[in-house]
Formats: sequence, structure tokens, C-alpha cells
Amino acid sequence: MNKFIISEEAYNEFKSFLQDNEIEKFSIRINLAGFGCSGPAFNITVDDANENDVVETMNDITFIAESKLIDEFGGFKLLSSEENGGRGLSLKPVIEVEGGCGSCGGGCHH
Repeated sequence: MNKFIISEEAYNEFKSFLQDNEIEKFSIRINLAGFGCSGPAFNITVDDANENDVVETMNDITFIAESKLIDEFGGFKLLSSEENGGRGLSLKPVIEVEGGCGSCGGGCHH
């Protein structure tokens, strides 16, 4: 089962994004950037894989994430702008996690 899920449309949009930003090495690491009101936030960096990583290649882009992130979030989905309701490329965990209410001034009501 793929741990990095990406449609052809999202792949093409992401590759264009990398090329537009003059990224020459398509070896992309997904990192946990922290938790906010809407749950976990992720970012990407250009990096090489190491022994603790899960690595999958789609066409000419290699996706990398620490195996503990894959275990915790089940993998990642890269959504195109259209798949994301016109809000641009988006990276989502396969396992949706509830937001962190405590980090937003306690504004959650149940």
C-alpha cells in the first residue's frame, strides 16, 4: 500500500511548483511542522533519505518521511488545487487527527 498518495493532476502541479522554484533535486522530505487549531501542520524540504525513513518514488519525484510519521499519520495525501477546493496544493495526513484545542486559547466548545 502506498504511503504517499498523489493523483496525476496533483503530481503535475507539484512538479511545476518545484520547477517554478528552481528546485533541481526532486527528493522531497515531509516534516511535522507542529500542531495548531486545525491539527498537525506539515512542511517539505529537499533532503536525502536515511535508514529510518519510508521512501516512495512517483515518476521522478521521491517522497521521504520518517517511519514514525508514517506510523502516526498512516501516510500522506498531496492534493492539487482543484482537489483542495481551489485553495492551492495541500498536504494532508491519511489518518485525520483532531485539532489541538488547548493551543488556541481554549476556544473549543463541546
